[in-house]
Amino acid sequence: MIKGLYIHIPFCEIKCPYCDFTSFVWNEDSLKEKYVSTLKKELSLYQNLDFELETVYFGGGTPSSLSPDLLVDTIQFIKENTKTKKELEITVEVNPKTYRYKDFKILKDAGVNRISIGNQSFIEKNLISLGRNHKPKDTLQTVEDCLNAGITNINLDLIYGIQGQTLDDLEEDLKIYTSLPITHISAYMLTPYEGTPLGTLVKNGCYNLPDEETTLKMFELIDSFLEEKGFERYELSNWAKEGYECKHNLFYWTDIEFLGIGVSSWSYVNNVRFGNTKNIQEYLNLVEKSIKPVKFKEELDQEKKIEEKIFLSLRLKSGLDLNLIKNKDIIKELVEEGYATVKNEKLTLLPKGIMVLNEITVKLVLS
Repeated sequence: MIKGLYIHIPFCEIKCPYCDFTSFVWNEDSLKEKYVSTLKKELSLYQNLDFELETVYFGGGTPSSLSPDLLVDTIQFIKENTKTKKELEITVEVNPKTYRYKDFKILKDAGVNRISIGNQSFIEKNLISLGRNHKPKDTLQTVEDCLNAGITNINLDLIYGIQGQTLDDLEEDLKIYTSLPITHISAYMLTPYEGTPLGTLVKNGCYNLPDEETTLKMFELIDSFLEEKGFERYELSNWAKEGYECKHNLFYWTDIEFLGIGVSSWSYVNNVRFGNTKNIQEYLNLVEKSIKPVKFKEELDQEKKIEEKIFLSLRLKSGLDLNLIKNKDIIKELVEEGYATVKNEKLTLLPKGIMVLNEITVKLVLS
């Protein structure tokens, strides 16, 4: 049963140097209109699946690079061609410089009830370092316009581990974030992915990331500061006010089936993970011929599902069921060395453990 639908919108005004998602700088309306038409056609290729949608998520790229009317058109098509729950969580990611009150009002009237704003920081030097094209005032205006339009479930993204960023800088950011009437904060450590401009700069010694000890202190500051302000961490990078956890993202981490449409999107259906082509022209051509644009596929056997369960559960504050861990000595070792804690038969990573999540996952899988 498909409970979540992800729609990838690959268009952006600029390409951020740290971004490794499939996105393109493109401003021609004709291609955007064709792309939305193709999205609807691709969804029609999955009419054989059982849908009972609880969430729809427009990610990117920058979904707000489309006119709100194009998003509304897509939402209406989804509602008319799939089975959806009455209480449908619909999220749209936006850049702070794009939508304003009238745009959010159009989205609200179409059923959008959650907005995720790509803010990253309220400190000018951080925004410049990240190659962002907005100012702190743009985000403040976006939050105000969302609220005035009646959309009160708002997430703000935060990036930490930026060149030159201090703990005082981060605390200043956190004070501004928590002073706003928002419900959710996603905090991501800046990562120099291979193939990105940032990755090249770091590799060549032209961009200096904080050391591991400083990064750990930053995470600990974020975690403690936000929890004091009523934001509980429920996943490695996500904090929410009570009742405002992102239901769509929780599907990814809790073995719930979801479908992804659009260039480079991923799906999980019937124990199979599959991903679309990253080439936008190939995507458009294949769907035009009524061919599913799937280029990557992996069927998960029981062993693979357990491995994924271990990795995904370790990301969650709710923790990993101890019954999935064969070597109990590893549990004792992780607890004694301050990487994890055990409560109610669940292993939960502490900040120190979160920083080495991949290494711990490998150790548990191979145990």
